[in-house]
Amino acid sequence: MENKKVFNDIISDYAIARPGYPTELFRDIIDYSKIKNDAKILEIGSGPGQATEYFVKNRYSITGLELGEKQVDYLLEKYSAYQNFNALCTSFENYNGEQETYDLIISATAFHWIKPEVGYPKAYNLLKRNGVMAVFWHLASIIEPKTEMLNQIRNIYRKYAPDLDDYISVDEAEDLHNLRISQIQVHHLFNNPVSKIYRWDDEYTTQRYIRLMNSYSDFHDIDKDKQKAIFDSAADYIDSNGGKIVVPQEVRLYMAKK
Repeated sequence: MENKKVFNDIISDYAIARPGYPTELFRDIIDYSKIKNDAKILEIGSGPGQATEYFVKNRYSITGLELGEKQVDYLLEKYSAYQNFNALCTSFENYNGEQETYDLIISATAFHWIKPEVGYPKAYNLLKRNGVMAVFWHLASIIEPKTEMLNQIRNIYRKYAPDLDDYISVDEAEDLHNLRISQIQVHHLFNNPVSKIYRWDDEYTTQRYIRLMNSYSDFHDIDKDKQKAIFDSAADYIDSNGGKIVVPQEVRLYMAKK
């Protein structure tokens, strides 16, 4: 199973356990793009709608693209009361949208599934003149742990599934940051991208943290016995330390105008 298709089967864990995005980020996108309430927005990889919600509830017209039928059904049910939302079951690569249709295209922790040399030029063509591309990612899950409790969780992974111990260093995170800036400028279509960083701490109960573990696609590359061993060990450890674990969060936003 291709990793990105795993999310079709773990929608509830993703929706409940994955960290969302700060309101400040969405306001920064609105301020930068200067969109009005009649603006048309395309979201690539909506997932359970963590980034979708702000735009739906603020009455922007938004279309979400998702690969899984279950995810599309989930989104359509979640926002059934809003006529300004629609979801389509398709990849961005196969999406047949009219050129120069959208005022804003967003993608939240999803655009890495798409080759930059394919994704950014296609987005450029779908955007109206002066339209904006805004992509943003969570980094906390891939950067080396910053707390003792998270380091102990890392040791559990190392014991049962060392292949999942693939964190990057702070220096490598900066290299990734620079790479993403260069990628958004592929073929010199989008110039002078603006980037912003948002940081905060989330506190997880044991149960919610286990669901967070299950929400990552690579976790489903290991067999069920190893998954259970990791779940059980992590739960025992967190429970023995008060039943809560703090996870520092970091989101990086990249915006550029057509």
